[in-house]
Amino acid sequence: MKKAMILLGVLLIPVFLIILNNKGRGDLEKDNITFKKRLSDYGLFKGKMADLVPNEQGIVYDLASTLFTDYSDKQRIIFLPIGTKILASNDGLPEFPDGTIITKSFFYPQKEEDHGLKRMLLETRLLINKKGQWNAATYQWNPNQDEAYLLTDSATVPVSFIDSKGAERQTNYIIPSRADCAACHRQVNRMLPIGPKIRNLNKKNSYGKDTIPQLEYFRKRAVLDMASLIQINVLPDYEDQTESLSKRGRAYLEMNCAHCHNPKGTAYMTMLDLRFEIPLSETGIWLKQAKIMGRMGMQGEMHMPQKGTTVLHDEGLALIKNYLLTLK
Repeated sequence: MKKAMILLGVLLIPVFLIILNNKGRGDLEKDNITFKKRLSDYGLFKGKMADLVPNEQGIVYDLASTLFTDYSDKQRIIFLPIGTKILASNDGLPEFPDGTIITKSFFYPQKEEDHGLKRMLLETRLLINKKGQWNAATYQWNPNQDEAYLLTDSATVPVSFIDSKGAERQTNYIIPSRADCAACHRQVNRMLPIGPKIRNLNKKNSYGKDTIPQLEYFRKRAVLDMASLIQINVLPDYEDQTESLSKRGRAYLEMNCAHCHNPKGTAYMTMLDLRFEIPLSETGIWLKQAKIMGRMGMQGEMHMPQKGTTVLHDEGLALIKNYLLTLK
């Protein structure tokens, strides 16, 4: 019992340090918009809202590597004000015009007798850019799947789903609060998008009958201002078995850990910098292999990532284990 208490204390020390040191980094910017009560009030979707068909300003996009969220599926859309463009000069996070809305909707495919598959929408997260400041909110879908309502706190939804191995599983899916969103999106004292970096958008995607490079499609739609796409880096798909373990492992850590574990993130005091572009020798991975595996493999409050997951990502855990073995 005494050893267990000592171990718990050692594990909690970094958490307390993170909390204390983030207090000294300035307060997070307060919202500079008022979020609407219903998702439908934004007029983002046409037709039946649950079909998630965007209006003319919306561009559906995909990512090369994605965040794991309890095996849920996601649909991502960028809505740009008419006549504006995304401005990019490198393979990092581009500059989005004032008024941009980024949506990410989370759902699980559900079997329905005699009707094949349908999906159960759980939440839609919004990031809204006003005058260079990003504001975050979550909207929970109702049981009828015809509306989603603004949450002021987190919510728990019991769900059943089929995992990647075909097994039926149950969990209490957690929809995050604004504070939870800020924990991941916060960089020093402001929030920023995580996924849509140019290197993570640099992949092929299907548009109608065509499968074309996504960034080329953006340029054809006249929504991306970027001088050249020739030498843009690509974030590997961590599920792509043809990629090296090194690239897959680093891509997984980039998308699931690096938003907090970087010099501007909320976990900067852990001395881990898990961004994909950082040389291995500067990441801290060598020294903290055991802690990385330990925190990823445990459940409860000490589990990593701390937000957005209630079940272990078996495939992700195996990938990182195998990746770390290559470092020995």
